[in-house]
Amino acid sequence: MNTRKQVLIMSALLLVMLVVTAGYAAWYPSRASDAEDHFEEASAERGSITFARQCRLCHGDTGEGGALGGRLAAAPPLNRPDLQGFVDTEAVLEQEMNTNAVTVEVDNVENIEVGQVILIDEERMEVRDIDGTTLTVKRAVEHTEATGHFADAVVYGFTEKAYNDAVRLITNTITCGRVGTAMPAWAQEQGGPLSEEQIRQLMVLITTARWDLVEHHNDIEDKVSASLLEPMTPDTRTIRVSAVERFNDEEALRIGEERLRVKEVPTGATGPGLIQVERGILGTFAEDHGTDSTLYKFPEPSNPATLESSCGQTARAPAPQGTPGTIEPFTGQTVEISALNVSFSTDELQVNVGGQVRIRFTNNEPVLHNFAVYKDDSAPLEPVAPGSVGVTFEGPNVVDDTVFDIPAAGEYFFRCDVHPTLMTGEFIVR
Repeated sequence: MNTRKQVLIMSALLLVMLVVTAGYAAWYPSRASDAEDHFEEASAERGSITFARQCRLCHGDTGEGGALGGRLAAAPPLNRPDLQGFVDTEAVLEQEMNTNAVTVEVDNVENIEVGQVILIDEERMEVRDIDGTTLTVKRAVEHTEATGHFADAVVYGFTEKAYNDAVRLITNTITCGRVGTAMPAWAQEQGGPLSEEQIRQLMVLITTARWDLVEHHNDIEDKVSASLLEPMTPDTRTIRVSAVERFNDEEALRIGEERLRVKEVPTGATGPGLIQVERGILGTFAEDHGTDSTLYKFPEPSNPATLESSCGQTARAPAPQGTPGTIEPFTGQTVEISALNVSFSTDELQVNVGGQVRIRFTNNEPVLHNFAVYKDDSAPLEPVAPGSVGVTFEGPNVVDDTVFDIPAAGEYFFRCDVHPTLMTGEFIVR
């Protein structure tokens, strides 16, 4: 082979190598992005298994919160926008949005920008363009599905700061627990059962809201190896099943959206038979069920103890329990606040300087709460005025008035003494 041919072959090989390298370089970012998505999906999948086995007995089967999920009433919901890195944009839908719409009318675009991911109900969308108050969006981004949305639905916007705050909050809470609540420390370094990687996987699950994965694993964990032999109506109190030995007295069941309680199982019986049940328990209603309905266990939590210390934190003593009551007549300023799902209805109260204020506090759940105003959040706590610490009492739908002299203009601190890390806010005097 002469030199000319050798040069031509080498030049051709070099050209091919350059083309392949350029193609790989162009493809690599997409490959990296796909790998990252796959890693996140795998993390959420593993986190969903841990959640199904460890967390749902308090927080509900799909993170809806203990009160809504028929579990521990004090456990807060985890399927919240703020735990996914979304903040309220102070915008709402001006009109109903169907599953095919790619434009949406909102009443305010001040806190929305092109390229931002927004959240409406449970659907994530990417803002492609803003024209006046009309958003052009890409529907069903990430793992979500396009659904219909009603007018006045709140529009949330993703921010890096909110996401980073959520990551820290979730990680720290799982690691250390919440002093003054029933949330224990789960990290192995704090005496719990979870490794750092398992905690990270739970964080990914919650921030990505992959409750569909949790639901799948719940069904695997809870499925009963028995079936209905006769259809059920809402009035049915005795059900015929294929294997009575699969059931125990007083255990809870789930059929569709309904929860039931087994009241009587024939002693020593096996195979097909009848069991007595209580219908529509734990916040659900009796429904029709066909013989094709799947039966699931509905495991319930034990009564957990309050965490007194962890990660260097020590629980602060709550205000004493007392008898709630209203104060009438009253001629000063009145502000109202309520509690539900271990959360205050607002994190800011404002009053005008001078005179007295009546705090009308409504406890909307069967959990101990109180309302107390302090000078600041540093220890030791000092009440802002005599009488500014209200009694601790249970709901639901119980009202207590706390009356005290309004302090000088400034910003003060309020909290529930029973849940000092979860229920806090600013008391502003103008």
